[in-house]
Amino acid sequence: MAGISIRSFLFSVRVFFRIFNRIEVKGRDRLPAEGPLIIVANHVGNADPPALMSQIVPVRHAAIMTKKELFAFPPLGRLFRSWGGIPVDRLREGGDLGALREGINLLKNGGCLVLFPEGTRARGRRLKPKLGVAMLAHKTGAPVLPVRIFNTENFSKLGKITIKFGNLRRYGPSAAADRKEAYAEFSQTIMSDIFAITEE
Repeated sequence: MAGISIRSFLFSVRVFFRIFNRIEVKGRDRLPAEGPLIIVANHVGNADPPALMSQIVPVRHAAIMTKKELFAFPPLGRLFRSWGGIPVDRLREGGDLGALREGINLLKNGGCLVLFPEGTRARGRRLKPKLGVAMLAHKTGAPVLPVRIFNTENFSKLGKITIKFGNLRRYGPSAAADRKEAYAEFSQTIMSDIFAITEE
């Protein structure tokens, strides 16, 4: 995979999904073509990252923030790094501040960052979101675009996958007692935005 471009790879991903699954995309016109942007989505199955990235990159370049274990697998690691991907140590106490700094720098330079606030596949549950999305939105002023992904848990069954974009939201003033509480409040709001998106 050395030297492969993100566009070439994701073209192959789109062809794969076209053959083996049908992807229906709704609301992609809500995706800004430029400027700092945080894209957040629910995490249902292993197909979520390639399926989502394959629909974003035709509009604009995006980097993905994901668990460091994927970077340790040589083919994926080289590919993610060539995209400007940011590895996250999910076990680091207090959060991976180095990864957050990289995300802040990317956004302050007008980049687009994709991440999954739940931090892992939810497997049918609704998990408590991490606070990183709120911190990134607060520190950079970047708007947050929620996306909901449907049916990737049935990826192997060759069913239809739906990706639906929601409405932009910005980090705003909070009545919370402290910054951590404010971040938790905003993160929960973002998750509510994601799950308020219906498939139809």
